[in-house]
Amino acid sequence: MPAQEATPAARAEPHERNRAGADWGLPGSQITRRAELYGTAFAVAGRYAAARALPPERRPAAVARAHQRGAQDLYRRAVHLRGGFLKLGQFASARPDLLPPAYVEELSRLQDRVPPAPADAVRRMVEEDVGPVDGAFLNFDADSASAASLAQVHRATRHDGRPVAVKIQYPRVADVVPREMRDTRRILLLLDRLLGSRVPGLPTIAHVLEETVLEELDYRHEAENVERFVLNFAGEDAVVIPGVHRDLSAGRVLVLDWLEGENLARALRHADRDVAEEAALVLIDAYLKQILDDGFLHADPHPGNFLLMAGPHRPRLGLVDFGACVELPEATRVGLRMLYRSGLEGDVRLAGEALDRLGFRTRSGDLGSLVAWASLFSFEDGDDQVGRQAAWQRLMAAAREDPVIRIPPELVMVGRVLIVQTGLVSRIRPRWSMADLVASHLGTAP
Repeated sequence: MPAQEATPAARAEPHERNRAGADWGLPGSQITRRAELYGTAFAVAGRYAAARALPPERRPAAVARAHQRGAQDLYRRAVHLRGGFLKLGQFASARPDLLPPAYVEELSRLQDRVPPAPADAVRRMVEEDVGPVDGAFLNFDADSASAASLAQVHRATRHDGRPVAVKIQYPRVADVVPREMRDTRRILLLLDRLLGSRVPGLPTIAHVLEETVLEELDYRHEAENVERFVLNFAGEDAVVIPGVHRDLSAGRVLVLDWLEGENLARALRHADRDVAEEAALVLIDAYLKQILDDGFLHADPHPGNFLLMAGPHRPRLGLVDFGACVELPEATRVGLRMLYRSGLEGDVRLAGEALDRLGFRTRSGDLGSLVAWASLFSFEDGDDQVGRQAAWQRLMAAAREDPVIRIPPELVMVGRVLIVQTGLVSRIRPRWSMADLVASHLGTAP
């Protein structure tokens, strides 16, 4: 679920906010949206094809221009079409191992460019799926607290006084997005062939992305995910999971406890060092628990899904938006524990074997090429910023020189989580030890 905050999503254009609810929805018809999707994809691919046809001395500059123009095209199209295409852009922005920096920088702006649905459209959807708004809620804030690619959240109060977050799926999403995700997968596979499979594991990533987005449309499934997280984190005072209000949840509406907090990324910009370090500690520890202990992962780690909350003695972290979760098979969980253990022991050979056992393969088939990926699990550089940057550069170089072409599907989202975490730790440079934190989860044999 998007971040639950008490401020309206004020970035929407005035005409979007005032448009009559009956006319509001994902823009365009099925035909025009499909034409825009394919047209953008072929325009981007065409620039790279033209760049490759140039003499070698002119090629680098042409490729750089193709990166910049392609990133701008994808950003504009995602803002316009919204829905699954916007979700794709947000996913890509969190994967600097997949795309050139120009794409990551441009698509990162998508987190702040989602226009909310107008109030009358929102009330109509609640009434169609749950019943009269006044009958369900004592108060209902018609201004969106946060708007995301597939849904938006409104703050409301139950008749017994409990504050709740009402997540409402946009009109037409359930009809339009499944078709567009199939088209998107086909386009990504076509681009993979046109570009010579330069993006590691793109076919697997495309398939997993399609499945993940489709799962996010099923709010019954998301409610089950939330309830599982409530059980997994029972007794973890530093992590707050909202409860589900099933009696008010139906169809396109999901109602959860309201969590009062601030978007983690924004909070960390002005937080003092102690608070920032503690917040990062709670987040990383929560994910280690999910990966190494529970085998059940919150797989959408963009900043809006984490809230920094006040606690009596230490900061607390609220988790929201449980549409994208991943069940890790027991063999995968054991393999990941082996991989983390190799990092603690500084055993590069063991790390390569663990990645191979988990099912990773590089283009060359050389087991040694997987070793650079072990930098995500290596703690021998300690908390030194220079060491972390060097490890990251090794990883990026390896991804381009001998890219991973086979990625286990269940680990696509794990990789996204790890890369986001690596970036967070690199920016904060905490004084606590990652090795000690990992060791606390590997205290017994897997």
